[in-house]
Amino acid sequence: DVFRSRVMFPIFDASGRAVAFSGRILVPDDNAPKYINSPETPLFKKSETLYGLDRAKGSMRKYDFAVLVEGPIDLIMSHQAGFTNTVAVMGTAFTSHHVGKLMRFTNNLLVALDADEAGIASMKKTARMALRAGMDVKIAELPEGSDPADTITKDLDSWKKAIREATHVIDFLIAREGKLHGNDDRKFKQRLRSEVLPYASLIGNRIDQAHFIGKIARALSVDESIVLEELAKVAFEDDETIQSRGNASADSGGVASNIPGPT
Repeated sequence: DVFRSRVMFPIFDASGRAVAFSGRILVPDDNAPKYINSPETPLFKKSETLYGLDRAKGSMRKYDFAVLVEGPIDLIMSHQAGFTNTVAVMGTAFTSHHVGKLMRFTNNLLVALDADEAGIASMKKTARMALRAGMDVKIAELPEGSDPADTITKDLDSWKKAIREATHVIDFLIAREGKLHGNDDRKFKQRLRSEVLPYASLIGNRIDQAHFIGKIARALSVDESIVLEELAKVAFEDDETIQSRGNASADSGGVASNIPGPT
């Protein structure tokens, strides 16, 4: 009965064995979560499960990158559109467990989450986690307020363009801050220092890091030596440390929840 009036999606592990189910509500209800998942078990943990990995791993290895979306609908639409290297998180934050699973097949991640404030916040956390592990991270810019499924349904070419023209997370954030604060030069530079520069600190490859330090310096119209001085002062707190403190709110916004397990 918990899954009544929901579309059911079987969840498979990386070997293609069914380990759980996810139910998406048919009629939107502000008092009910959009998705409900099976209870967590030794075989199914949201923080370790990537939906569609069993179908995507071959393409991820072949094309040497993975597309990350959120939820079964976005994933199925992306696969139908020909991007069979797509995987999805299951209503939870991207974790080091997810990173580890992806890095068995590729070190390149393309993030295509919802183009709203919640999606941007999730994208930033995902990028931090992946960069910290040594992945190269690009962002697909979707039409404002849309998600991958909407984009694919309305204009498949727009989706293909978003994937084709995806930019490195630092390039994406510089451009985004320019759109939001470009008319206020001081505010723009403050935002680059606080919101963009910390991502450069997570890039382990020093040559690649130097490349983006140069880009940030040019955006700030300052010498690279100044950016390097500031780089030593900025750092992100580990996202999983933050998550462990607020684990009870991991499914904020009613996006997904788990059925209580047996007592």
